[in-house]
Amino acid sequence: MKKHFIILALSLFAGLTADFAPAVPKRTKKPEKKTQSERETALSPEEQLKTFTLPDGFTIELIASEKNGLINPIDLAFDDAGRLWTQTARMYPMDPGGSLKWNRLLELVENQEKKKLKEEFPNFTKIRDLYQMRAKGTDELLIIPDPTTPVEGQIPVFAKGLSIPQSVLPYKNGAFVAHGSELLFFEDTDGDGHADGHTTILTGFGFVDSHTMSHTLVRGPANWVNFSHGALNGGRVTALASGAKTNISYSKIARFSLDGQRIEVVGGGLQNIWGFHLKENGQWFGTEANDLGWSLVPLHPMMMYKGIGNKKIRDYQPIPKPFHDFRVNGTGISGLAYDENGSKGFPTEWKGVGFLANPITNTINCVVADRNPDGSIISKHLKDFLSCSDDWFRPVNIEFGPDGSLYILDWYNKIVSHNEVSREHRD
Repeated sequence: MKKHFIILALSLFAGLTADFAPAVPKRTKKPEKKTQSERETALSPEEQLKTFTLPDGFTIELIASEKNGLINPIDLAFDDAGRLWTQTARMYPMDPGGSLKWNRLLELVENQEKKKLKEEFPNFTKIRDLYQMRAKGTDELLIIPDPTTPVEGQIPVFAKGLSIPQSVLPYKNGAFVAHGSELLFFEDTDGDGHADGHTTILTGFGFVDSHTMSHTLVRGPANWVNFSHGALNGGRVTALASGAKTNISYSKIARFSLDGQRIEVVGGGLQNIWGFHLKENGQWFGTEANDLGWSLVPLHPMMMYKGIGNKKIRDYQPIPKPFHDFRVNGTGISGLAYDENGSKGFPTEWKGVGFLANPITNTINCVVADRNPDGSIISKHLKDFLSCSDDWFRPVNIEFGPDGSLYILDWYNKIVSHNEVSREHRD
């Protein structure tokens, strides 16, 4: 089935002024379940550009596509030189249990280290070897040197031989990479633009479900890297530099120190946290994938929410009730971005607005969540910032670049959810 994967840059026309105040939509009924597209043929990236609806004064352009080597992108990050890092996920999905039903899947999550289960599912060893780089995969880390202009030719490859790298965080002369059962650091020691090798920082993450592994690496204060962990995995994670161990199971927020010495769980709950962001005021926010009243919520250390299979981090922790009664629609809310670029960014009316990538409804949603001095939350659902009449548009991640543009990763596909088809399905 023909398809493509693209990076789009959405920005304001230079010198144009207009009324950009985001609107509050009318409340809708409980969202209808939207799944696969009924269309069988993909549009070209150029044709797709004509199907977007944007606010007045904004423009959208194609930065890179499959013809440039961009295959199944999941994450994007900018380094201090303004380069855009991303990756491929050609090997997705890679679930050792195949298409298990719910109860059997949970049993596998809880018992995946038992020898009997490994014998029942021989792919466990094969997949672990790929994640631990004992066997070579077909995925890559990519760097776009200047994302402000469309890519010509192939995107430069920083590292090869990976298997579904789910998140990349540039650091010094390389990048941390969430890589299934492992957290790796790839390093360019001779400055030629290519990784010369890698170091394993953390090991032992669960990898039963390849759409909910460790991901969304975000640099935090005090030399920590925070990350999200998905709902249907669990493992005993070890920091190899020190031997420190901790259990990370089901939906959690955790962090490790830049020197690789420490690893700890700092939050938990919700179903899957696929959007995770540290605002410039020091507040952490995230998105709840299933839109059950938690479309955008604070995720400060030690916060705990209700979620699949979760136990409280502290026995005395209160569990908040949903902060709002609206729905943005969709059960796959993904990336989260805030524009904090000052004069280079969007108009001031958009400051403080959380932009949510929604691959289910082919939109970029807008939600405001503000904390009062007493800790209570006021949430508002605003009009969608972007919509697309091409229902193969699947925005899975978004990030504001240093130029003030909003960069969008589009996993362009007829199929939107791994739960609609066999977990071994690759189209």
